[in-house]
Amino acid sequence: MKIQARLSGAAKFGILVMAVVFTALGLTIGRETTPEVPVLRVGEPAPQTFVATRMVTVIDAQETDRQRQAAAAAVADIYSFNDEATQLALSDISRFFNEARRVARLPVEEESSGEGEETTTTEPVEDTGDEETTTTVAPEPPPRIEQAAELRALYVLVDEETIDTIVGIVNDDPAREEAGEEAVLPIIRQYTINTAEDLLTAGITVVELNDVRTAVFDNPPLLPLVPDDLLDAARPAVADLVATFLRANEELDTDATREAREAAAAAVPDAVVEYQPGRVVVRVGDLVQPVHLAAIQEMGLLAPPEVSEGLRATSMIAAIVVLLGAVFLGRVAGEYWRHPRLVGLFSLLIVLAAVASRVPAVVARDRIELGFLLPAALFGYLAANLFDTRVAAFMAVPVSAFTGLVTADLALTVFAGLATLAPIPLVSAVASRSQLNMAVVFSAAIQVPMAAALAWRFYGEDAISLSVVWGFIGGIVAGVVALGILPVLATVFAITTTQTLLDLTDRNHPALRRIEEVAPGTFNHSILVGSLADRAARAIGANPLLARAMAYYHDLGKTGQPRFFVENQFGVTNPHDRLPPIESARIIRRHVADGLKLAREYRIPADVAQGILTHHGTSLMRYFFHKARDVDGDQVNPADFRHRGRKPKTKEMVIVMLADATEAAARSLAQEEDPTSEGIRRKVESVITEKVEDGQLEESDVTFGELTRVKEAFVDALISHYHTRIPYPGFPGAPQPA
Repeated sequence: MKIQARLSGAAKFGILVMAVVFTALGLTIGRETTPEVPVLRVGEPAPQTFVATRMVTVIDAQETDRQRQAAAAAVADIYSFNDEATQLALSDISRFFNEARRVARLPVEEESSGEGEETTTTEPVEDTGDEETTTTVAPEPPPRIEQAAELRALYVLVDEETIDTIVGIVNDDPAREEAGEEAVLPIIRQYTINTAEDLLTAGITVVELNDVRTAVFDNPPLLPLVPDDLLDAARPAVADLVATFLRANEELDTDATREAREAAAAAVPDAVVEYQPGRVVVRVGDLVQPVHLAAIQEMGLLAPPEVSEGLRATSMIAAIVVLLGAVFLGRVAGEYWRHPRLVGLFSLLIVLAAVASRVPAVVARDRIELGFLLPAALFGYLAANLFDTRVAAFMAVPVSAFTGLVTADLALTVFAGLATLAPIPLVSAVASRSQLNMAVVFSAAIQVPMAAALAWRFYGEDAISLSVVWGFIGGIVAGVVALGILPVLATVFAITTTQTLLDLTDRNHPALRRIEEVAPGTFNHSILVGSLADRAARAIGANPLLARAMAYYHDLGKTGQPRFFVENQFGVTNPHDRLPPIESARIIRRHVADGLKLAREYRIPADVAQGILTHHGTSLMRYFFHKARDVDGDQVNPADFRHRGRKPKTKEMVIVMLADATEAAARSLAQEEDPTSEGIRRKVESVITEKVEDGQLEESDVTFGELTRVKEAFVDALISHYHTRIPYPGFPGAPQPA
């Protein structure tokens, strides 16, 4: 953790240094030049032709570095064999077979190290005081389905068919031995160990591991000693076990590889270039290379460039603004400061603000009113969408500071700060694409009175009309540009923006269409949960668009096995009626993991996918728990019937969890009886109380006052949804007139 923190700190320091450099360049490039002194920069065209005045020999650092990198790259990676990984893999295989015998209540064999040695041990049942007496009467094995379930719980990565095959072989071996036949399990076990040992002896790197596993699946062992009637099941089972327990046992020896590459690079001599008098070093217009610059400096043909005091002062101000921004992030918006990529994005906005501040100087050469084309509102849009209102408000500082520094115009300086602030309240809580588009228009409209007042105050009455026109146009351009580059910045810096959420809540999104087509009941449930979440989020000041998006996708995993969820069981029997409660719980629990997998497949942002992970938290599946207790009594472990998700932390996560449970409870109430407002209220209160008492909200930042407002929002929404409908005459079941 310390190393990671240091790397993060170093990265942020480097980002801030680059931000200072590029901000200073954005403010100063092209403002002051010294044409009488040639300035040569690597990678730029030479301003004139330089000819050698005397013989010089210079090291071509670029070519030397290239040759040394090529020599180092030619050295192959050096690997070392990890015998411990080999033994662990073989030990894991032996342990699996021992567990298979144990769950069948058969004597357990000692773990094999790969040499084929096996020893059967039994537990003593009677001690006479002189010696240990071992009985050979094995206890009655449990049903095979219970053995398979127990083994499956221990080895979740092993294929279910493999476990069923091994359990079948274990239970059939006693009958084979009684019939005078050879037991099959020891043969399967030894084939598995031998196959794995052969592969591990050849050595497997991390890169090769998946290919080796695939090869085992494609070409399972032949198993000549296994009876023919078991081959079709035993061969893929052995292949699955080998592939599951294989480990990478060849590790990259980074030190040896690095030393070998460093030695190879060090053996390469410096590449040198010799310039004779009269030889052209670089021609005008050619790109300057490091060797050219070194030779010219060696001959003294290039005078050092002078830097004016104005440029130095401007660079110092740029450094102060960047430092102020860093302090703001660290003290006020610490959640962003912890992520170097977000520090980089914030620094990029500051650099862009420096560049944008040059716009008035470029466009307003003859007409001072053109200065109101300044795209200051762009940074309000970007910061409010990419960060939050705090960062967006701070952006008024660099935008106005840089504008004043470059233009020395008080009117434009004030306009820059106000225009940056104008779009913030308009875009911070939009819930639809039309609202986002209207925010652009309203923001541009707000700039009209600002430009008029400032032009009147500083430029005179004659400048008002044109200032208003250019101020409005500048606002529209800034908004359109913001809408255009927001998706790019959001993608590059992995940020969930309002536009992203609007795309996710569009009914035509592929993932939503999948839910609607595969699990229509789940789709209707998700839409209603989204409506509840949106309403509750507005009630407590949370992000309604994020809450709705999380709600829409929280049950995405149900599309894997839709028939196992009651909302999709229209006109069919419930398959859980034929399953043990523990198996039903496993199937229901799995929809969270399946949902996260599908979320990655559909590239749903992590912020939204958190709704999948947290919408059940670690809640108890009460129906199946009580069903199991009806069979097994108090021996049932509640932990076996809890979800494996995470408890919600943010307001939006809490809202989605409560909306999901509340909607399901209200739907159940509506199926059992005609819901009343009081009945709905009691049901909502019981659901929220149960979640609180179960500790599901203990990691969140939601207060009891906010929970009360969430409850009221749910009750109002559910009463509207389940309101009483009048009977229509002539329909079946409608009361007929007397």
